[in-house]
Amino acid sequence: MQFQSLNHLLEYRVASNRQQIFAASPEANLTLTYEEFFHAADQLAWHIGAQNVQKGQRVALIAENGLNWCIAFYGILLAGGIAVPLNPKFKPAEIEGLLQQAEISLILADHEGLKALPHHAFSDENRGALLINQEELIVIAGSNHSSQAIVELPDVQLADEALLLFTSGSTGVPKGVVLTHGNLLAEASFITEGHQLTDHDIVLCILPFFHINGLVITFISALYSGGKAVIPRKFSARHFWEWISIHQVTWFSAVPTILSILLSNQKAVNLDTSSLRFARSASSSLPVAILSEFENRYGIPVIEAYGLSEAGSQVATNPLPPNIRKAGSVGLPIGNKIQVVDEHGRKAPIQTSGEVVIKGENITTGYLNNPAANQESFKDGWFYTGDLGFFDADGYLFLTGRKKELINRAGEKISPREVDEILYQLSEVETAATVGVPDAFFGEEVVAFIQLRPEKQLAIETIIGHCKSCLADFKIPKKFLFIDDFPKGPNGKIQRRKLVEVYSHLVCSENNPV
Repeated sequence: MQFQSLNHLLEYRVASNRQQIFAASPEANLTLTYEEFFHAADQLAWHIGAQNVQKGQRVALIAENGLNWCIAFYGILLAGGIAVPLNPKFKPAEIEGLLQQAEISLILADHEGLKALPHHAFSDENRGALLINQEELIVIAGSNHSSQAIVELPDVQLADEALLLFTSGSTGVPKGVVLTHGNLLAEASFITEGHQLTDHDIVLCILPFFHINGLVITFISALYSGGKAVIPRKFSARHFWEWISIHQVTWFSAVPTILSILLSNQKAVNLDTSSLRFARSASSSLPVAILSEFENRYGIPVIEAYGLSEAGSQVATNPLPPNIRKAGSVGLPIGNKIQVVDEHGRKAPIQTSGEVVIKGENITTGYLNNPAANQESFKDGWFYTGDLGFFDADGYLFLTGRKKELINRAGEKISPREVDEILYQLSEVETAATVGVPDAFFGEEVVAFIQLRPEKQLAIETIIGHCKSCLADFKIPKKFLFIDDFPKGPNGKIQRRKLVEVYSHLVCSENNPV
């Protein structure tokens, strides 16, 4: 079926799956059929239109996950708007900058989202707001728009923009990723194909929808495949397996941190989780040790995949059993083209590391108002991801790190992930991250940060001995630093750049004791 827009997709699903349950809230014990969901989103679309939001204008969505988040997202699309999901945990100063950068016309927020808004968020007479309530959607103070009725909702096509997501770059300045209806539909079809999703599948949505992984991989793909989405407000290790059992969930998408948390929290033996077909992991590299432990303990395959906001999410994935999955690999390209190229843009040989570049219908049309970033990222029709990796002889992609995170020690290039993987082989290690720090003699030196599992201890001598048995001498970290927690971005990824800053502060403290 060729859909003309995400709006067309929803209309099709309502016609074909009208009375089927589409979305469920486990905390509130509420469910919505496809028809009920459409009517709620359609009603909101008219409210949005009555706020004078025109086709192609951007609407911010600042709220926790939930049924109303999904209704609000689709209400924006049906009204012809462009959804701009923002993290409700952001500070007002962060939100203010993004509202201005995106030229927001309307804000949809729940009570958590309201706390994140700067006091003068509605000082712009061209910006209104709607409050997302658990029971209903109502206009709130701050709207200066007249509530005049609109004649009809606009027609939306594949090339029309649907989503603007902000992603942090190496400079720390957020870049706005523009994705069209066509981009997201292509991506949803790739996910459905790669994970063999059908209308019998039930996904547990535990990742925040203001990130591409949660929004497209779980919510939109559930709609595309005609399945069901179970949508808690947030991830809960305490209730996770209970939700799987009660709702007969068949799959979920997570990040490595969540898999690690689930390994630290035992599943109740009386819960039936036999419905679960697979777990999916993406957004950051999955240590092989965690993958193996999770599969061995819970008896389900863990499918590691690779994606990025600029591609609508997934660009490669390991296949489901009985096909071959390779630990440490992010799998095979699905739907789009992937190449690994050298510094001159030439295709790299098999087993040779280079930059990962991608091309396909799911790839962003560009960054919002950022010609410099667009020029740097798009070359000859390919999008340069900044990720480093290589293909093996079977066509499986292995990621080795970020181009700007590669450690250059006296001319020797060292992949942080390679060192991380060795550290994860130690059972006492909960999280590990290796960085390059400035060094007067070598240019950069290797330093590893380690977070131990609860109530575990690990001697530095043990770590060094293990590294010496697995790594060349120049790859072995000069220092190992134990920390209680890692600095992470809004998407949960470890911010290695901030670890370098942490190291610099420690060095300054040692050299200048109080």
